[in-house]
Parts: sequence; C-alpha cells; structure tokens
Amino acid sequence: MTESDLPPLLGALFWLMRAVPWTPLAVLSYTATVAIGTLSLRGRRIHRGWHSGLFILTCLLTVAAAVSSFPVRWVGGLLLALALVPLALLPFVTVPVARHPRRHLLLGLAAAPCYFGALLLWAVQLR
Repeated sequence: MTESDLPPLLGALFWLMRAVPWTPLAVLSYTATVAIGTLSLRGRRIHRGWHSGLFILTCLLTVAAAVSSFPVRWVGGLLLALALVPLALLPFVTVPVARHPRRHLLLGLAAAPCYFGALLLWAVQLR
C-alpha cells in the first residue's frame, strides 16, 4: 500500500460509514441475540456458540453505529454508546450464566431502551 492509495481508501471508508444503516443493523443484531439467548435459557437446543457469536456481532455493530452517528446524530450515538455499558458488563457480572440466568437476562435487557431510542431517532431523522 502506498501513500497515494490512502486517500481513496479513506474516502471509501467514509462513504461506507454513511451509506450503511448501522443503527437498524445493530438493533436487529441485539434483538436476535436476546431472542436466541432467551430460547437457550428456556431449554431449547440452541448451541451457546450462536448466542456468543451474535453477542460479539452486536457489540461490533453497535460500535460502528455509534461512531457513524456522532457527527450528525450525536444523541443516537450517545444512546448506542450507553447501550455498550451493560453489554460490556455481561461477561463479567453474570458468569456462570447457569447460576445467574435472571441477572444475565435483566442486565442484557438493560440495553434495550438505548437501542430502541436510537432506532426511533434514526427513523425520525429519515423523514
């Protein structure tokens, strides 16, 4: 990679950050993570790896949505950054999940108002 390749690459990255609807993707991933986690806690035969993989994807999409929101939609970006707090605490506060399923579920659901508030702000701004 040479220095002459860097500006077009950065331009493409900035275009991608604006073009992709990161907030709805983060909310969709969060909703799927909660649904699969709830089903696995209720005794369904869902491998824990699916829940863990979706959790990681949710965190990555939430960071991307927050970063892409800050210049223009800073309130939505702040809500998404706030949603990362309970998600960051989940692996440490609720281990092992088998002993603390209620605590794990409640801490995971604590991020829901932030996600749906950010989605509402994103949808209102489309108009």
